[in-house]
Amino acid sequence: MCIKTLDNTCPLCDAIDSLASQSMGEQRRAACERLNELGWPTRKNDAFRYCNLKPLSETSWHPAPSASPDAATLDALNIAGTGARLVFVNGRFDETASSTLPDQARLLAPMLNEMELDRVADFTNDPFAQLATALVEDGVVIEVPDGQELSEPIHIVHLSSGNDDPIASTLRIVIRLGRNAKACVLETWAGDGPTLVTPMTEVELGEGAHCDHARLVEHGDDVWHMGAIASKQAADSTFESVVLTVGGKTIRTLAHSSLDGEGAHAAVRGFGIGDDQRHMDSRLHVAHMAPNCTSREIFKHLLPDHSTAAFTARIYVNEGAHGTDAVQTSRNLLMSNTAKAWSRPELEIYADDVKCTHGATTGEIDPGGLFYLRARGVPEATARALLAWAFAAEVINEVPVADLRTHLARRILAQLPGAETLDEGVVSL
Repeated sequence: MCIKTLDNTCPLCDAIDSLASQSMGEQRRAACERLNELGWPTRKNDAFRYCNLKPLSETSWHPAPSASPDAATLDALNIAGTGARLVFVNGRFDETASSTLPDQARLLAPMLNEMELDRVADFTNDPFAQLATALVEDGVVIEVPDGQELSEPIHIVHLSSGNDDPIASTLRIVIRLGRNAKACVLETWAGDGPTLVTPMTEVELGEGAHCDHARLVEHGDDVWHMGAIASKQAADSTFESVVLTVGGKTIRTLAHSSLDGEGAHAAVRGFGIGDDQRHMDSRLHVAHMAPNCTSREIFKHLLPDHSTAAFTARIYVNEGAHGTDAVQTSRNLLMSNTAKAWSRPELEIYADDVKCTHGATTGEIDPGGLFYLRARGVPEATARALLAWAFAAEVINEVPVADLRTHLARRILAQLPGAETLDEGVVSL
């Protein structure tokens, strides 16, 4: 994993050593050692068989410098209808650009030696998860006590900002909800310049708790986004999560959801729109560990130009997890002859009396629907944009905050050829 410079030093290793002397020394060094054991993955590694990481491995990454956010950039990322906005730049909290911390939220930086991280899922075989632990400097811990509810969504914004040097940064978000507690947390990841970001979100839900979560990726075209989301649920809890991609060079999401209590429900969704050479890679593992749990996974991609998408997902049903009801779906809409998509849905079942289904489809714009609109005077480019938006709307309409749905719809429509002729009414589909 080390990338040595001409003077035989590794900027990231030096940064990790410096951070380890300040906090989390043993955990950082263990993560760094594991990182170097794993090395930069190649296509020979099954977990990265669809990702071309050669350009990333040949880059000498540097720790992200301290920076201030640009006001105009923040304004463009603002989402109405949310409560507190917490802004982080290069993995560090920016107090001047942020709202007052809610009572249920605390900054991670002062608690790094006290917090137990990486306890929700085992990501020891993922190099980018190890890098996230080794480099973490700050983040936010959201803890809602039993029976309480966050009155408004918390919006966490992370901006990457550097000079022309390739920089690496991370951010840790920890969400812990007590019995029957409720919360909605939104993440926005943005920024330009050659950047490697490794987001990590850990979610723990008590009995009957409900968490709505959304991660919006709006990076520039030279950003590598290698993130993870892990959730662990007690009985009768609900986790609704969606990953939305409208920017970035390579966007990889590693999601692990463990339903440990009877009657728990998890919905993990994703939508991404390609652009030029963008690659989107999703790897899901949903573990049904207790009886009568339900899960729904649906990932959709709109793929123009030379963009690509990969979906690898496994539903695991543990012995004794009877009454499991799980559905897994991958759908890809190719909008050019050069776009590509791969889907690998998997089932691993060790219990009886279960209902598990999976399916994957990849195709072009429906010629019947296109003919229907063209016959009624709709220009072809506009008709294609309408059909593409209808394809996306199934996932977009599940986004928990109405203003985020509108914000996202405008981002998608801005990238669809022919969509410039559509009026604002299409956003309400």
